[in-house]
Amino acid sequence: MPPKKKGKGKGKGKGKKGKKGKKEKDPDAAEEKFKRAQHEIQSLKDHLGLRKEIARRAEATASEMRQKLRGVEEDLDDQRYDQKSISSDLTRQYKTMQTELGLRIHTLETEVTRLRQQLANTEAELQETKIEKEKITREKDKTIEELRMKIDTMEISYDGIVHDALDNLLHKMDDAKQKWEKQATQIQLRHKHLLLEFGLNPLDI
Repeated sequence: MPPKKKGKGKGKGKGKKGKKGKKEKDPDAAEEKFKRAQHEIQSLKDHLGLRKEIARRAEATASEMRQKLRGVEEDLDDQRYDQKSISSDLTRQYKTMQTELGLRIHTLETEVTRLRQQLANTEAELQETKIEKEKITREKDKTIEELRMKIDTMEISYDGIVHDALDNLLHKMDDAKQKWEKQATQIQLRHKHLLLEFGLNPLDI
């Protein structure tokens, strides 16, 4: 009769063990996902750092272009002022200088146009960089939130595994206790019969 109960308990324990074995694979898979997520976060951080450096350089270039533009405009104003202050008795020299100044002005205006276009392009790149940075930040926050949810899920899974393991252990302990109690009862009955066979009263011992 005890072997039947032991077999029944073993079958039940085997089912739980199989379930436990299936759950034991989850921590490894979860750990792999966690490491992969950490790698993705590090890649995002590196990418964000690179974008920040590009933005900083673009801002520095834009500032330098603004300074050059102001310098060129000041030069242009100075040249025009000098052009108006040439004396009338230096007409020939004035015309020659005027031609040279005209070429200089044309060159400077062309340079101003080029610098303004370059500044506009730099500001556009800076705006794109800011947008990309905001996008990366949103993606990073989303990834972090997903990781937090996965960690919470893993904690719940771990709690379930520990709970099942404890339940299984308690069940085995209960089975062992019942087996020991039956064995002890059988031993006591045998001893009682032996004492009675020898004419001894077990209650007197």
